[in-house]
Amino acid sequence: MHYDQFETLMSAPRLARYWLSCKASTSQTQQLYKANIRLSQSFLGVLSIFEVVLRNRIDQCYKTIFFDQNGADDWLVSAIHNGGFLTQKGCEKSLVKIRAAYNKLGKHYTHDKLVAELSFGVWVFLFAGKQYQAGGNILLSIFPKRPRKLNQKVIYQKLNQINSLRNRVAHHEPICFGPTNTISANYARLHFQHIVDLLTWMDVDATALFEDIFSCTNEMDALERFA
Repeated sequence: MHYDQFETLMSAPRLARYWLSCKASTSQTQQLYKANIRLSQSFLGVLSIFEVVLRNRIDQCYKTIFFDQNGADDWLVSAIHNGGFLTQKGCEKSLVKIRAAYNKLGKHYTHDKLVAELSFGVWVFLFAGKQYQAGGNILLSIFPKRPRKLNQKVIYQKLNQINSLRNRVAHHEPICFGPTNTISANYARLHFQHIVDLLTWMDVDATALFEDIFSCTNEMDALERFA
């Protein structure tokens, strides 16, 4: 496609950063934009699998703890009702989002449907200071292989960065740049390593888990060659 057509479809403001990093080469700008799309696509499967593993580990942890403590069949519903741990001060954002998801399901509610309805950000925020404390300071138990020096704050920071990557991919924002608009896979590599680290600390074999969908490493290598 001729660049003028491509720019009309994508918009000049959206392409500006790519155009600058490619030193005003229109052919390279178009190639870099598509390389970023391929890199983003390659992360979708990795992010999807990681999200499901994380939420299932959190769900199982809280299911066990809260059932043992008070016989609650659904810790999520218990958490958002009167006296639930997410009704404590400082947990309002989590409370609102989970209540909204619960109300949306209405008569179709089941625990598994509610788990699936919640966004990745909701699961990440369960490691934020207030939510983590309100939940009994127990969620680090899902990372039995983590280095001893790593506390809740470090885990939360890594999860938050992964969530930022997920949001960038979901909103079609670039993940192919380093500082000052340089073309770089460092941002993608750093976040991919966060995912691998967190899975490893959950005692999950990331290589085996991502078998056959490991194309993001190839796309990161391709981007480095492009640079």
